[in-house]
Amino acid sequence: MVLENGCVKLRAIEERDFDILYNMMQSPEIEKAMGHCTVPISPEQQKDWMSKYRNTDTQIRLMIELENGKTIGVIMLYDIDRNNGTAELGHKIMAVLEDRIKGDMECAINAMLTYAFDYLRLNCIYCRTVEGNPFADKLLKKVGFVFEGTMRQRIYQEGKYLDMHSLSLIKEDYKNNN
Repeated sequence: MVLENGCVKLRAIEERDFDILYNMMQSPEIEKAMGHCTVPISPEQQKDWMSKYRNTDTQIRLMIELENGKTIGVIMLYDIDRNNGTAELGHKIMAVLEDRIKGDMECAINAMLTYAFDYLRLNCIYCRTVEGNPFADKLLKKVGFVFEGTMRQRIYQEGKYLDMHSLSLIKEDYKNNN
């Protein structure tokens, strides 16, 4: 199944995605923006992960491919809880500005939200952003996410503790605004 919306299609991870996925894992900027602290991995470890990765009932990772043929990153639903109708949304982008299309991430998030709410029948999608990443907060609010609160000093980076922001979107609110 391929999810399409506007200028994007979301598709399963394929062998051709090795370079972008490997480079995202090696990018300190991306990991910093996500609030992660990963250890370096080898190309062999990345290939091994890719050969074993499968979307499951609890996590879905899809590549974001634009209508211009460029693959710009990955969008994820994880910690999917079918009993309570919740999941966490995440995304990682690694593309030069020239490869991007205006509104591409809004289209990608909306495609994933439509899938989550309509196909998976989830009720609440939530996400967390790291203090100092106003682009993520702005994008999420643009598609309807509501700021819920601040989780104080949850991330340690470059010698200081940073807050995380919690945002969520309820199916009813999404449907009323789209």
